[in-house]
Amino acid sequence: MQNAFADNSLGSAAPKFPERAISVAIAAGSSAVRQRLDQLARNAGMRVIPESSKHDVVLFGIDAQFKLPESTEALNLLTQHSAVCILYVKDARPIQPASRLLQAGISAILPIEIDSVQFRAVLQAVRSGLQVVHPSFLHAKQRSMTKPTSAEELTEREQQVLAMIADGLGNKEIAARLGISTHTVKFHISSILGKLGAGSRTEAVSIGMRTGRVLI
Repeated sequence: MQNAFADNSLGSAAPKFPERAISVAIAAGSSAVRQRLDQLARNAGMRVIPESSKHDVVLFGIDAQFKLPESTEALNLLTQHSAVCILYVKDARPIQPASRLLQAGISAILPIEIDSVQFRAVLQAVRSGLQVVHPSFLHAKQRSMTKPTSAEELTEREQQVLAMIADGLGNKEIAARLGISTHTVKFHISSILGKLGAGSRTEAVSIGMRTGRVLI
C-alpha cells in the first residue's frame, strides 16, 4: 500500500480535520445572566452542555449580586478540576487586581459585552492552556482590598447553601438537595465567602453564627 505522505501527487500538506467545538458549562446567580452567557456562547460557535457533563471551560457570570472572595485560597474553590472564564456584567466590577485572579487559576477575565468573535478567540486560547485578561480589567482602577467592616446581605439561595454548609454537607450533597450542579454550588459558596469576608467554609459558618445568619 502506498504511503500517502510519500506520494508527491497528493502534495505535502497533511489532511485537515474539522476543529472540535469547544464545550462550555454555565454557572450564574440569575437566569438572566445565564441566558446572556448561553446566547454569547452559541453565537461564538461553542457547544453549551450541562455542568454535569465533561466540558472544556466553565463560564461564570458575575453580576451585582455576586461578590468574589478576596483570598486566593477561597478563589481556588472555583478553579478546582475546570478551566474557568469569569464574565462580568457591566455594573459588577471586580475588587481584586486581575493578577490575583490569575494567580488563583482563573483562565480568563472578560466583560459580558465582549463580541462573539473575540470570545471565540479567547476560549480557543484558554483551551490551549493560556490565560487571558480583557484590557478593561488591566487598566481599570481597583477598589479597596480592605476587608468589609460588616457582612453583606446574602441572597435566599446563598442563605440556604450557608445553612447546609453549617450542617456539614459537602458540595455534592448540597447540589442534590437543591437540584443544582456542583459548579453552581461552588459559585454560591464563593459568593458567600466574598460577601462575609471569609477565607474558608468554616470561617463563613462562624461569621454566619455571629451575625444570626446561621441558627445554633
